Amino acid sequence: MSEPLVLGYDAGDVHRTGAFTNLVARAAEAYRISLHYADDDPDAAGEAMTHALGAVARGFAAATLETLAQGEVLALSIEKKLHLDELIVELDLETSEILNGA
Repeated sequence: MSEPLVLGYDAGDVHRTGAFTNLVARAAEAYRISLHYADDDPDAAGEAMTHALGAVARGFAAATLETLAQGEVLALSIEKKLHLDELIVELDLETSEILNGA
């Protein structure tokens, strides 16, 4: 039941796979940039990972909300779906666009 909420590689869904690979690329870029400026700081890897996860946390949250909004399990009203759509866009427009094939 909870598996669809987790964004990941999905061979059957090009949009979910695209959103996942986009978020991975964004995290990798943030990690690379943070490590570049770390200058041998012993805490650099942790700090870089903090930046990498921070760069994509909103995207993963948006993807989860998108799954909930589109699903029928919660039987959301049109108004609630629209409200969730607003939250999704506010969290991460780019991820929302990829998930919707825009």
